[in-house]
Amino acid sequence: MLTEETSSFFTSPDEPGQGDGPFLEPIHSSENGYCMLYRINRLGRFRVLKCLKPEYRGNPTYEGLLRKEFEIGFGLDHPNICQYYSFRHTGELGNCIEMEWVDGRTLEELLAGGRPGAELQMSVLDQLCDALSYMHSKQVLHRDIKPSNIIVTHKGDVVKVIDFGFSDSDSHSVLKASAGTALYTAPEVLKGAPAGISSDIYSLGLIIAALTGRHRAVVRRCCDPRPARRYSSVADVKKALHSKWPAVSGILFILLVATFALFPYVSGWFSRADVAAELPEPVTVPVDSSALTPADTLSIDPPSSVAPARHVKSTAKEPAPQVTTPQEDPVDDTVIDELFRQATELFD
Repeated sequence: MLTEETSSFFTSPDEPGQGDGPFLEPIHSSENGYCMLYRINRLGRFRVLKCLKPEYRGNPTYEGLLRKEFEIGFGLDHPNICQYYSFRHTGELGNCIEMEWVDGRTLEELLAGGRPGAELQMSVLDQLCDALSYMHSKQVLHRDIKPSNIIVTHKGDVVKVIDFGFSDSDSHSVLKASAGTALYTAPEVLKGAPAGISSDIYSLGLIIAALTGRHRAVVRRCCDPRPARRYSSVADVKKALHSKWPAVSGILFILLVATFALFPYVSGWFSRADVAAELPEPVTVPVDSSALTPADTLSIDPPSSVAPARHVKSTAKEPAPQVTTPQEDPVDDTVIDELFRQATELFD
């Protein structure tokens, strides 16, 4: 009988599995790939076995790829990278990689239900950037970053990067051919150029676009067709994702565009015609013309607040000078609209 002071199982605990045989559970087999995955229950803990498909077993090329993947994965130790435990041979499956079982859903499955909230978006990107930065610090290129190779755990939303089947490192001298998924592979790699950090950054840019739909300036730079124009490191990408400068620069650009567009109208408010209209009337003095000789003139000094003295020759009132304001060329509204559209993109 259970009491508040005691604890017990509500049902009988499961018996730990003995060996791999009856506890092998197939969980994935890629249509175009050369590997398949099994889950095993070893002494009460789930593990994953990655092995070659039957038609590829014994092929030196694919056996070499499997061995290379293990060596690269085994040398990585990061909380956001799936752990690789051992490389062993089983009678039923041949050579296998034993690795960590991650209880979660792929980013591809997560996005199938719609984009997550902004907080989870940034959490996933931060963890993914940390994993890639760590890999690159170990001279390892993933070469196949895509939503189906990123798992987000059910508990804690921890990111795990998986599948190093196409990865490469400086320490390996074989199997250097271009590889990856065409949709997420950098254009220079598709053309046969060797992969580099910039090619992983290109794939990361596509992940950012798919996950957030925002940060367009960051995505454009990550996915620039010219590798030299992309970010130099994943750390720079992460910093740009958290930068507030794009929004500030966007506001400044909009103000600049608005000033340029409205300048002809604003300048009209302070035209010379308006200034002339505010000047006081000219000072006139009645003079008896019969008492003057042709050489005589009468000059009257105006008040000091009114501009320079003028000579008066007759009593006729001089008309105010007529100053015409030059007509400005009208601004094309379509040009203004396009400038505003480009400026507002910087807010993202």
